[in-house]
Amino acid sequence: MTSEVEIVVPSHPRWLRMIRTVVQEFVAEMGCDPKERHDIALAVGEAVSNVIKHSYKGDPHNKLSLLCRDQDDSFEVEIRDRGEAYDPAAKPTRPPEEIRVGGRGVYLMRALMDHVEYHREGDVNCVRMKKLLKTHA
Repeated sequence: MTSEVEIVVPSHPRWLRMIRTVVQEFVAEMGCDPKERHDIALAVGEAVSNVIKHSYKGDPHNKLSLLCRDQDDSFEVEIRDRGEAYDPAAKPTRPPEEIRVGGRGVYLMRALMDHVEYHREGDVNCVRMKKLLKTHA
């Protein structure tokens, strides 16, 4: 059985904690262990941070949507915005040992999720991530 949760929030960093909490609660209901919950919420938080910073250039007067799906043996999330086109997959992945403030979001998204995909539908950016679950109930 597939279940979904969708939220729409302003493009402001103050909503990141709530987004991570919603994601953690959603995957907890799916039977994920604490490490999986943390990893998934971290990857989603990084993706949303990228939307706020890069797509909307820090402008808090926009909205983004987050759709979480339970797909039997996997968790899927889709983040949509109407900001500037931004393809996180096109960005170079910096090695974690490289000393630099910031710039780890795409690396974390790719390292923590099994699939990361970006596409644009008209004027809408969409980042879709999928995690195959080890501890799915």
